[in-house]
Amino acid sequence: MTAEERLEREVIARSQHFHPLEVIPWFRRFPHSFGRDFLYTFVWSTLLGVAFFLVAAMVTGRLTWRMLEINFVVSNLIGYCIHFLFLLCSLTPIEAQVRSRGKWTAVAYYTLISTAGVIIGIALASPIFGWSFAGWFSRPGWYVGIAVNSFIISVIIGVIYFWRERSLLAEMRLARESERVAMMEREAMLADLRALQAQIEPHFLFNTLANVVGLIHPAPDTAKYMLEQFIAYLRASLANSRRQETTLGEEFELMKHFLGILQIRMGDRLRWEVDLPAELAGLPLPSMMLQPLVENAIKHGLEPKVEGGTVQLRAQRDSETLRILVVDTGLGFSGATSNGIGLKNVRERLDKLFDCKARFSIEENAPCGTRIVIALPMPASQDETQAPVRLPSQK
Repeated sequence: MTAEERLEREVIARSQHFHPLEVIPWFRRFPHSFGRDFLYTFVWSTLLGVAFFLVAAMVTGRLTWRMLEINFVVSNLIGYCIHFLFLLCSLTPIEAQVRSRGKWTAVAYYTLISTAGVIIGIALASPIFGWSFAGWFSRPGWYVGIAVNSFIISVIIGVIYFWRERSLLAEMRLARESERVAMMEREAMLADLRALQAQIEPHFLFNTLANVVGLIHPAPDTAKYMLEQFIAYLRASLANSRRQETTLGEEFELMKHFLGILQIRMGDRLRWEVDLPAELAGLPLPSMMLQPLVENAIKHGLEPKVEGGTVQLRAQRDSETLRILVVDTGLGFSGATSNGIGLKNVRERLDKLFDCKARFSIEENAPCGTRIVIALPMPASQDETQAPVRLPSQK
């Protein structure tokens, strides 16, 4: 079975639960149910009864309550007969087979159901109004009336259902195309992430190894500690790079090792603080989201400053918003550095992953430095019962 055939079968299955009244958009707000369709049939049949009443009034030139009563009762009896005939057929393979055999078979099916519904409806109405149902068969006008009513009703139902199938087909094709585009965007985003990792990791790797080599003879203990931190960083970084999502605790742990390595390189010029409340550590976070921010803060804010400074990494939750802050006391960002590839990548990933509901801002930090704030929407039912250990601060 081809993809197009599978799509058509899915459309047929979905269109079986479509009520004619749903041509009016307001009535599509309510989910399909037996009770809803029962009420919709009353509204639909009443509208058709009023329409037939107005046509009869224009033809005869008379407007009477008796005519309105007859049209109201008969149209509802016919409507519910047709409703239950379609319901019975939908419980068997009949309707699906009819729809799959082409439009003309479907037209014949709608005509047959409508004709049967009209006949049964009039038969039920006859004792109510004192009509002789058997006498209808000896009157040629009865056959004309049956044919006209059946034709009008079957045409209306057929047009509506064919329109619904075409509409569903277009909607589902659009949904599949949107899904394909979203998948391509996700693949592109992952490619950007891999490119970012490829840009960050070799630079960081070579600089760290060069520092380790330079410390082996004058400070072997420091070289050993730096190598241990680097191994821990690589282990955590490798685990995070294999998935799109990590947790705040894991990402903050990665940054702790990252900052520990950089502090050995910069000495007393770098001071750092990490503050992650235990109840937030289990919250999900896209991987490789914080390292570009921390690295930019050090590279553009603290390294060029002679006396260095402090970088703080904090997480807070206000109501339903998770706020992650990277604050430094360095020289601050210029217009050029604030639009660098790392920050641009983070901003674009946030827009795509959170459907433009996340906020990313770069602000001045008084009295000096820069504050980067990521605000993420969090669901009210987010599980916060996990209890990772609070990460220590290093000063």
